[in-house]
Amino acid sequence: MIITLSGVTGVGKSFFKNVIAQELNFNNLAIVTTRPKRKDEINGIDKIFVTNEEFQKLKDNGELSVDFEFLNEKYAYKKQNIQSNKNQVTELHYSTIYEFKKATKNVFPIYMIPYDLERAKVELRKRNLPENVEKKRLKEIEEHLEEFSKNQQLQKQFDYIFINDYTEYSKNKLLKIIEEKLKEKAKSEHYKCMPRKECN
Repeated sequence: MIITLSGVTGVGKSFFKNVIAQELNFNNLAIVTTRPKRKDEINGIDKIFVTNEEFQKLKDNGELSVDFEFLNEKYAYKKQNIQSNKNQVTELHYSTIYEFKKATKNVFPIYMIPYDLERAKVELRKRNLPENVEKKRLKEIEEHLEEFSKNQQLQKQFDYIFINDYTEYSKNKLLKIIEEKLKEKAKSEHYKCMPRKECN
């Protein structure tokens, strides 16, 4: 199962991605990107950082899927990774949810909303981004939430809309939601296997 976390910048996607990986033993589904690596990010773990030339070569070789551009940087997933049966978690830009769901099976998409919009902006500012990038990101927060609130078709693409209040309660609540989803999946697979002798 692939858990996708979408939402505005500063809502806590990276934090929850790491929590899910550590607490529930999910693999991190790293996205390929031409975006510069931040000081606290690990190449190959948080994201797969490549040059524009390397990105294009991977694309030309048919190794990428769900590719898109965001703030003048390129992003995509490696096909072999999103088609894996492993339990994985990734951050997903909300606009790519349609293509992502077409490219892979067994996905549990979660959309995250900040309980306090100003807190999300504070979290963004902590990144110490270049001023022009920070301004674009702040503007994107407003535009993103407005688009999501008006677009019912987009809202229906997500299995769960989660409100993050940046507390331990939120962390435990999201983990419980995913644990329940895993139980449902295991139960469903068990019943599918029952008529077959090869299923144990």
